Amino acid sequence: MEVNFDELRDWSDGARRALDRERERMMEQMKMLDGLARATEVIGDIQAENERLQAEVDDLNEQLEQRDQEIEDLRRQHQQEIDDLQRQLLEARNQHLETERQHLETEVRAKPMEIHNHFEAGSSSQVFNDRVSGKFGKVQSDRNKNNKKRNDIKKNKKKWKKTIRKML
Repeated sequence: MEVNFDELRDWSDGARRALDRERERMMEQMKMLDGLARATEVIGDIQAENERLQAEVDDLNEQLEQRDQEIEDLRRQHQQEIDDLQRQLLEARNQHLETERQHLETEVRAKPMEIHNHFEAGSSSQVFNDRVSGKFGKVQSDRNKNNKKRNDIKKNKKKWKKTIRKML
């Protein structure tokens, strides 16, 4: 048997290359499997965190519902208080109006039903029961009349003095 060393070397090199490729492929598969194992661990951690957060959200939602119920109870209580105050205010207003009405009725009963105009003897007051038209002037007071008379007297004195001077 004759062995050709060159063929044997070629066959050996080919086998080594095939084994190296298979080993690289298996290494890549191992890296991929390690990555998948890490991913499943991370997914498990995320699920645990998600469950913890969901429990926290559920607790917060329960607290929120309790507070909403408390707020609603307070709102009802305040609305009842407001309704009571409005009712009391309305009653006080009605009572005040009734008292005022009674007071006015008493006042009306106490007053005479007729109106009498009484004027002193020599009075120049007049009562008009109809519409009045025309111009109305301001009535001069006695003081204004007296001032006017004084001014007229002063003017007359000046005229007399001039006249007397001329005569002399």
